Amino acid sequence: MMIRWVLFLLCLCCLQPHRLLAQNAGEENLDLNLIPKIIKTKRVEPLPAESHFSGKFFLEDVVTASQNRELLAPISKKLPSWQNRTSLDFDYGWQVSYKVRLNWSDRLNVAEGDTIAFPCGENLRNDFREGFFIWEASPRTYLEVGRINLKNGIALGYNPTDFLKSRTTVDKTSIDPSSLRENRLGSLMAMGQKIWDKGTVTLAFSPKVKTEGPLSTNQKVSFDPLFDRTNSDNRILVSFRYAMGDIDPQALVFVDHVGTHMGVNISRVMTSSIVAYAEWSGVQESSLSERAAVFGRQTGSLPQQELILPQTDTDAHFQNDLVLGASWTSNFNLMINLEYHFHQAGFDAEDFNRWVTLSAANSNLASEMWFIRQYADDQEEPLMQHEIFLRFDWQDILPSKLNAGLVMFISPYDGSVMTQASAQYFISSHWTVKFYLAKTMGGADTVEGSLPWSTSGALQIVRYF
Repeated sequence: MMIRWVLFLLCLCCLQPHRLLAQNAGEENLDLNLIPKIIKTKRVEPLPAESHFSGKFFLEDVVTASQNRELLAPISKKLPSWQNRTSLDFDYGWQVSYKVRLNWSDRLNVAEGDTIAFPCGENLRNDFREGFFIWEASPRTYLEVGRINLKNGIALGYNPTDFLKSRTTVDKTSIDPSSLRENRLGSLMAMGQKIWDKGTVTLAFSPKVKTEGPLSTNQKVSFDPLFDRTNSDNRILVSFRYAMGDIDPQALVFVDHVGTHMGVNISRVMTSSIVAYAEWSGVQESSLSERAAVFGRQTGSLPQQELILPQTDTDAHFQNDLVLGASWTSNFNLMINLEYHFHQAGFDAEDFNRWVTLSAANSNLASEMWFIRQYADDQEEPLMQHEIFLRFDWQDILPSKLNAGLVMFISPYDGSVMTQASAQYFISSHWTVKFYLAKTMGGADTVEGSLPWSTSGALQIVRYF
């Protein structure tokens, strides 16, 4: 790992600095302060023609270390205890003309760790996140074509109406879902959008271009754009938003191979410091565990014969997903979000206890149940039906110098907790340092205490150019 840090510092010395386009690296989180007051599907209008290039370019190094625990349900593969990732991140837009703009977002990664040999040709990966053009066909009417990270939803801990989120995560330095939304793979699509003063209507079509691939248990060398994850199905999304005073509703319809998903986002300003919001979606589908079993057999990750682990219900039902939340903003830049998550297709207490009991007694069952948990993570769905989410975001503790945050996922079944604290310090307009410390608390038979790691820390250094 010492070799990696030397290479990292040499790269910094060789690169020539350019004008920093974001004067404060914390600007990447400023949009979070607007949630849930603004639904985040509204696209930014193109810059004037004289502004040719805009964006950011930075070099990042993240070293993580984890303390793993002894599990009741064993995992067959070796768990990493440390890893280092060095990345060149590029996110730029080019205003070709007054009506046309091109956008490109990409990240090149080199990783090493106790489960990743270095150098061996298996630790290089490229994340092609976005690449698309925007054409303003008429005033405030836009056509966008390419790979686009289209986000929906107003909650912070879980987004039932973010229908294009599945299988898009590439790295999980942070467990904060708000961070994961900003650094994920987009989908190939054609999207049209009309913007009014108080509303927006959006129509998007994302085609199938590859057959769906299996879950990836580790990050292998790849320049593959991973369309088998983001474009393995024909999908259509229609959304309509119209602001009515203090109430800001949005309705969505999403169609894929599962069926027709309905969705609603709504927020209301209660006081000058409190905003209440709700997010709901519903569709006729099978339970999480049944979908994972079908997916595993179709992609060859699980045996074709009947699973040893019995499925309590294999039929499709109308499944609801609901988030109820509120945010409070202080006059000293602290924002607190409290949310309740309901995921009807997830495990209830009986399902989870059955998993712990059976998988602890049988290694084959343990392997299958860890696959279900990994599938839920890959789909960005909660494992359990009920969950509490709490988030603290404190900006400018030291003005333009220090930010801090805390996120907590709390299981109401057994009181177990997964939490992460973070602190970000802006050394200068070019350098930032961020530290994460995560912890899972609870017994080995609890929802969060049954995770493989007990403590995890990460140090992130970023150099902007």
